[in-house]
Amino acid sequence: METGVEGDYPIHNMTGVILAGGRSSRFGSNKALALFDGKPLIQRIADLMSNLFPACLLVTNTPAEYEFLSWPVTHDRYRGYGPLAGIHAALLQISTPRAFVVACDMPNLSPELIEYLCSINGHGYDVIIPWLARGQEPLFGIYHKRSLAVINSCLEQKHCQIIRALENLQVRRVSEAEILAVTGDLACFKNINRPTDL
Repeated sequence: METGVEGDYPIHNMTGVILAGGRSSRFGSNKALALFDGKPLIQRIADLMSNLFPACLLVTNTPAEYEFLSWPVTHDRYRGYGPLAGIHAALLQISTPRAFVVACDMPNLSPELIEYLCSINGHGYDVIIPWLARGQEPLFGIYHKRSLAVINSCLEQKHCQIIRALENLQVRRVSEAEILAVTGDLACFKNINRPTDL
């Protein structure tokens, strides 16, 4: 189970989750461990998340690679099904009602935006995610445990695209205008796919 002590954290009753399960095929090696500003990319993200959430969880199928984080770890129950399986694994494990889920390859995370998303009244919503003009950002969002049944059904039917699950969930779409009012730009959604992106 994820661990954490309630204290002086800006976000409560929610678990901060990092998904570290990608194959990094375009990067050529495990991009989560690539150095960014002198530290592993995932360490940068973990440090930020640890300051926001009293409870944190890492989802990975290669836990030995991330022992240096000293984070609680869980693994995919559906191997090879991508980020949706990671979200599923996190929701099975957390003790809080909701999880804020982020990918391990987003070095410019905005704590202000994370706090804003977590402050939105989630009553009646299964998922809260940014929905930009270019499309949704499902790996920077909040998932309620009640979405587990729909996600599990998708995985059982071998549908691994997150958008398929979202079609059957109540989603609060956080508009680009809302996001820009908090961040001023969309740099926080930049992810690392190739070494040149660093």
